[in-house]
Formats: sequence, structure tokens, C-alpha cells
Amino acid sequence: MTKSTISKSGAPKAAKPKPMASPKPKSKTRQVQLKSLLSRKSGATVHIIKTAFAWKPHSVRAAVSGLRKAGENIERIQTSSGTAYRIVSVEAAK
Repeated sequence: MTKSTISKSGAPKAAKPKPMASPKPKSKTRQVQLKSLLSRKSGATVHIIKTAFAWKPHSVRAAVSGLRKAGENIERIQTSSGTAYRIVSVEAAK
């Protein structure tokens, strides 16, 4: 147990905060990683995204939908290996 000091008014003094250590560099967020997968020329299938993040298919679709709502131009493609998504630049979409 630590010893607390008492001020003249009788209230305990607040302990001085210890200096913070330098923050660790942030790793890539899942959203950044997802954008990276979808930015590839061929895009990414639901299976690839599902495996990369250990998500279920409905979570993959929800994440892609969230990116769309955030303003990304995402194209949906039907391939022989299933549905694929890819981010399309505005110039390429025209």
C-alpha cells in the first residue's frame, strides 16, 4: 500500500502523473488493410477478405458497404470463384 500525503486542508493530495512513455507506432487498421486489398487491380473476393480477417461473409459485405457509405467508389464483380469487390478510381469509372 502506498503512503498518501494530506494537504493543509485535510484532503488527500493527488498523486503526480507519471510521464507517459512514447506511444507505440500504430499498426494498420482493418479499414486500411481492407482498402489495400480492394485497391489491387483484380480486387478481392469475399473468400480472400474473409480469410484475411477471419470474418464471416456478412461481415465482409458490411465492411464493403461501410466503405461505400464513406465515399469510396466500389465495383462488384461476379467471377468464377465468387463475388469480388474492387475500388475504382473516379477517372476510371467515367
